[in-house]
Amino acid sequence: MNSLQIIFGVLEFLVSILVSFFLILGSYRLFLVITHRFDEEHQLKKKNVSVGIVLGSILLGEAIVVKQAIYPVMAVIQIFVLGEDKSILNFIKMLGLGVGYVLLAGALAIICILFSLWMFNKLTPRIDQYEEIKNDNKAVALFIAFLIIGICLLISSGVSGLTRALIPFPEVGSIPFG
Repeated sequence: MNSLQIIFGVLEFLVSILVSFFLILGSYRLFLVITHRFDEEHQLKKKNVSVGIVLGSILLGEAIVVKQAIYPVMAVIQIFVLGEDKSILNFIKMLGLGVGYVLLAGALAIICILFSLWMFNKLTPRIDQYEEIKNDNKAVALFIAFLIIGICLLISSGVSGLTRALIPFPEVGSIPFG
């Protein structure tokens, strides 16, 4: 058992905890600010299940997308830790870039969720989604929830590809062919 891998596993676990608490709950607070006229927390206190379904799907969608950004970031940090260039300045730079990429993934998720809600509203003019959810229409809430989760599942691979493309992987050598 390699002690460095155990330490890295614990570090990855701690980063996952921090991301889940700060990014997901931060996204929840941001969504409440963006949709201030709807007052989701008041609706939740009134036991409006539809609001809970939609808010839960937003948080789940956010987690699906952000999860795709965490792996490449942790891979780069692991390569750095196991590599030969271990300067603290480079490590801080890698950590800063990693945080930036995870935040980028979170922002892209929120933008896509808001865009999908806006598109749903435009494509279904006879359904006032906000009013239906406010009136605890579970059918509309479930449809919107699955729409959000579906969109997030589909964009998650794109976010993963973008994150991997943006992250500067350190040089680890090359394998000669031929």
